[in-house]
Amino acid sequence: MEFKIFHIRKDSAPPHNTEREEVLPIDGFHVVLEHHFYELEFHYFELPVNTDVFIDDVEVDKSLITNDEHTGNVTVGLGQHFSNQLGHATVRIGNDESFQVRVDASKLSSEDAEGMITYLYRKNKSLILQLFTKEEVDGKDNNSTISMTRLSPLEKFINEMENVLPALAHSPRYSTTQDREIQDFATANIDEQSIDWLLEHLDELYFDDALKDHPDAIEIDGQYTVIDRIDAPVIKMEYATYENECILGGFYWARKLVDDLITHIDKVNGQKSLVQNEGSGYATFESAQVIINAQAIEDAQDIKTRLYRLERKYMQLFPNTKPNVHPPLLTKRFSSVNVYSNIFLNLLQVYNLKLDTQNDSGAVKTSFLDQIYELYTYYQLYDALLECFKDFNYKLEISDTEEGEFIPKRVSIQPINGKWQMNLLYQPQIGREPGDTHLVLHGKPHRDSFYYTPDFVLEYCDPHLSLRYGILDAKYKMAKTVLEQDLKESSFKYYTCVRVIGEKRDHQKPDFLWLICPNACYGRPVWTMNYDDNFLPIIGIVMNNAESNDPIKQSIKKMMREWNVGI
Repeated sequence: MEFKIFHIRKDSAPPHNTEREEVLPIDGFHVVLEHHFYELEFHYFELPVNTDVFIDDVEVDKSLITNDEHTGNVTVGLGQHFSNQLGHATVRIGNDESFQVRVDASKLSSEDAEGMITYLYRKNKSLILQLFTKEEVDGKDNNSTISMTRLSPLEKFINEMENVLPALAHSPRYSTTQDREIQDFATANIDEQSIDWLLEHLDELYFDDALKDHPDAIEIDGQYTVIDRIDAPVIKMEYATYENECILGGFYWARKLVDDLITHIDKVNGQKSLVQNEGSGYATFESAQVIINAQAIEDAQDIKTRLYRLERKYMQLFPNTKPNVHPPLLTKRFSSVNVYSNIFLNLLQVYNLKLDTQNDSGAVKTSFLDQIYELYTYYQLYDALLECFKDFNYKLEISDTEEGEFIPKRVSIQPINGKWQMNLLYQPQIGREPGDTHLVLHGKPHRDSFYYTPDFVLEYCDPHLSLRYGILDAKYKMAKTVLEQDLKESSFKYYTCVRVIGEKRDHQKPDFLWLICPNACYGRPVWTMNYDDNFLPIIGIVMNNAESNDPIKQSIKKMMREWNVGI
């Protein structure tokens, strides 16, 4: 069976000419753009029993599928078949052959993707790993391996060794040995060998009759001298015991694992070039992985630094001790002393760790780019609000994240000494009666809508208990599409059909409606419907991406100024 993809382009201006171009495979993959329109064709020599088409096990709408037995073609009609996806997708017809497609994100440049993923990685590392890596998606809880996305076993080893260090410093394991050394005469435990040593070194003593009255003077053959140092027996504590050698060996093994991991990540990054879709600069899943891997190297370097510093402390505790790099054996000391027992268990865990180099995430994908952009927008709004209130003494309350969600439902900012409150709400329901907010539906909303759910709502309760609202909706779409398709509908939903209940004005409306998207609208980072931005309401489109997050910050600051927040 032969599989073909055709890229369909239609001119926006009359006469709306349509161009149909075949997407030729590159290195075994058909490369497509996630929001573009395509037709799929399967050319068969024997009629397949089942002509249902699946993209990553999601069935394509049967109404789009036609089967021409005369030409031997099964065709999937025009559609955005790879919308909202990034990475590798599998296209399958019935139970027959499957074909690999690589999906690039056309709404984000590679620079935007790099900045966005790096920013989100630092904000919520575990979630980004869940979205972009295979092992987190698989949900495996394996404490016997480490990888570029699983450093927690090493972090646990470091934390445990840090915790036991104070107790170990009070009772480290050592052995005693008899030795001799030159000591201070006044405190030395002098024995017969000390006298013999003194007689052998008489020529090193200074004799003077003037020392006769010195309190520490001694007389030898009628001459007087003062003895400062003498050879005497001493009991030494030797810390180079088997147990202590094993402890230092554990640090050696942990550092070796980190070094091997960094070498492996560098090798993976060398194999994954930043694929740029014939130089167009579109974001690819491979580029996202390289960015995450670079962050993983930073994390591994941090682990390595912590290991080195902690190892130095243990080496100071065990002077003249060399590491034993073999797995420890259970000794009486390891089994009978609590602190050493805990260390023994930690050593066993670190020696049992293996480097996972097989779990390559190159064949996985993410299919919720809109949620990633929504998450990015949330953190940008969160940071913008905190920047607005950096000069305030306030308390911050963040609700727990609900199961299956990435974003908390409510972030509340309230001054320590003040009566106002600012709330950032995620997906509040706006219905006929007040619920999550004091926004309610009125007029004639869509017949099938019992409530509206914008992505974000800013709610400000001023000192006089008056409520002000701004609605912000993240749109992972091109600004031109948002302007032509979403702005009118959103204005109807969130302005015409919504009011603030309980206010003095019977029909008070939200003051702001911002649609947030990754690029500028006709070159304008902030595009508004208003002729004069000094009058409310303000309805418009705001650009928000990693290259320029200033528009969203300035829009939030404008809302704060209009509401006289904190005054």
